[in-house]
Amino acid sequence: MKCTEFNVAANDSASLFVRNCVPRPADRCGRTLIIVHGTSEHGGRYLHVAAEAVARGWDVIIPDLRGHGRSDGIAVHIDRFEQYLQDLDTIWQYFELNPARTAVLGHSFGGLVSIRFAETRPSKLAALVPMSPLLGLRVKIDVLTYAIGRLMSLIAPTTRFQSKVPPEHTTRNPEVLKRRTSDPLLHRSVTASWFFQMKQALHDANEQAASITVPILTMQAGADLIVDPLAVEPWLKKTSSTDRTLQILREHYHELLNEEDWRETLTELLVWLESKIPCGTNKVDRTTRN
Repeated sequence: MKCTEFNVAANDSASLFVRNCVPRPADRCGRTLIIVHGTSEHGGRYLHVAAEAVARGWDVIIPDLRGHGRSDGIAVHIDRFEQYLQDLDTIWQYFELNPARTAVLGHSFGGLVSIRFAETRPSKLAALVPMSPLLGLRVKIDVLTYAIGRLMSLIAPTTRFQSKVPPEHTTRNPEVLKRRTSDPLLHRSVTASWFFQMKQALHDANEQAASITVPILTMQAGADLIVDPLAVEPWLKKTSSTDRTLQILREHYHELLNEEDWRETLTELLVWLESKIPCGTNKVDRTTRN
């Protein structure tokens, strides 16, 4: 697998750090998988996913969302949720993506970003895979903290609040948990503005679900302690997709692609995607970009 790193200028000149992993030229299928990571993490945590997809002929693009990883921005902060979607627009343009040959996989908050992208830009992708998408929170936030956060989002939007998510709720895989503790690019706090922009996007995702028409495979951790597993099915039923599947992995924790059986989960996901976007030919060599 060859991975090339890019710094892509967003429409406000912020630098977005992007990884592009591709197979050997003879093995390329002319289809692209975009991976959108979750809150407070970064795209580097999905290189094992990229390796499996690349082995099957996929080009894989993994950006760090602004305010995450090696991209510009205040850590886990956003002024407007739309900025995330505009950043994806920039990536589509920069890599000259063919909508009919492009699929989007989003985990957790990245699932919410991916859903909003599919709702507002339905012509830009051919298939959508939200994994344990943030469509409802299980993490409890007390009334006082919520009220203070709402006030701060208006008068001091970069005010930070510590995460309420224990790391051990993310996965049961001890090796992944061990790596998490030493990862300098992971964050344990969010800003007031980020939180309430996320809440508005969550509302919009449910209100505008009917605008999605592309095939959808939603994979949800059944033992999720972070997002609400029961929020997925009502949202999925509101979509206009005639090809929609919900798979509940009953005993799994939130990070499905970091559980010990992640290869089996990923293989099932890729087989489904490949039934929607069969192997073809590729006419754009992105590895030569600068």
